[in-house]
Amino acid sequence: MSPQDVATAAGHRASGTMTNTVWSGVVSRFRRSLARLYNERDFFRPYEILLALPGFHLMDNFQKSGWKRALFIASRAVLLLQYAIWLVRFYMAMCEAPGHEGKALHYGNTVGVLTMMLARMLVVRWYLPNVQCLMRYLRRQRSRQGRTGDGTYRKILNIALTFQAIGLADRVVFCFSRTYREELYKLPVNSMELGWPMVVALHVLSFDFASRWAAAYNVSLTGMNSIMMGLYDELADIAAEYGQLFNGRSDGGGFWDCLDRNVVRTVQRHETFLAQLAQLKPFLRTTFLMMFYSASLFIALGTFMITANGTSTYDVILSGFLSALLLECYWCCQLVDRLNELNAHIGKLLYNMEWPMELRYTEEDAALYRQARSSLLIMMSKTQQRLGISCGGIFEMSREAFANLMKITYTMLMFLRDTQNFV
Repeated sequence: MSPQDVATAAGHRASGTMTNTVWSGVVSRFRRSLARLYNERDFFRPYEILLALPGFHLMDNFQKSGWKRALFIASRAVLLLQYAIWLVRFYMAMCEAPGHEGKALHYGNTVGVLTMMLARMLVVRWYLPNVQCLMRYLRRQRSRQGRTGDGTYRKILNIALTFQAIGLADRVVFCFSRTYREELYKLPVNSMELGWPMVVALHVLSFDFASRWAAAYNVSLTGMNSIMMGLYDELADIAAEYGQLFNGRSDGGGFWDCLDRNVVRTVQRHETFLAQLAQLKPFLRTTFLMMFYSASLFIALGTFMITANGTSTYDVILSGFLSALLLECYWCCQLVDRLNELNAHIGKLLYNMEWPMELRYTEEDAALYRQARSSLLIMMSKTQQRLGISCGGIFEMSREAFANLMKITYTMLMFLRDTQNFV
């Protein structure tokens, strides 16, 4: 082997070693970032990041940085620009509707979905003071109970990442489906003359659009997950405290002093929980109202489009989005049901307590006996009622409400099909 060949081989080995080192560094940095992400430093951090990503709201702890504020303003401007572009495209498609009904229908459906996302974010922005009040309450309670690092945060984060990935699935199909690009995202002739740079720019803008609006859709679900799961954890802690009311008892007056402290602490915590939930109910009512009826409308229209026009690449993407809407409604009904079931469990727990054995009436402790008994009876009566989380004040959220959603959707679909047959 000549000296030149030896030098070339050594250069190749050095280049390979450098490449492996770079990739090892990238993988190591990714693992550290992932571990840091899954480490619960703030229960509502995923929600706050998703609020800032599309430019809806920047929390106070992010406003301290100048570059973050500038990036937030730019993100909001880009989001509104993208929405305006789709409005213009829909208008132009409507003007060219004869012979291009499929494209006009696609643009109209896209504009409708984007409008729905913006409307839901405006609801969040309108009720943000109520939401922030609850966030402070849950953060304070989780810190006191030492709940940081439990499975709830990981579950919320996994759901958020999954829905964000589903939002990007459309762009993956966009990259590998030439038909999808040409039919729905056809570039003007003067732009196509620029060649591959314009194609690359289209892909970059397309992924930016998908990630930004996927975050806009995801923020509502992640916020509802964080709120409802946080409330469930707090109510579970309250139920555990009710089960330990008679712990630490002793003979004589010490028993009544300990019981009085336990009852006062637990009842006050329960009443604070109910007060926090009451001030959040307007936000929950409006959000669930918009979620339910927009899902019913888009599922009916989307199913009608798929069955009427046949199966295409766009229909596959649309069916995935419709499945996400359906799953979101079911999951929110499930969260509310779990909260109501836990509330009813507290009532059963109080009812099944061995009060005749634990609370023994004596003349000298009559006042303490009546006070403890009346406090527990009041809380028992409150837990016999549902928490009153409703959809726009029309009906309560539950699994039965989800079944009614499916009936409404089916009725709308049949109406559209009958209208098509009549025309």
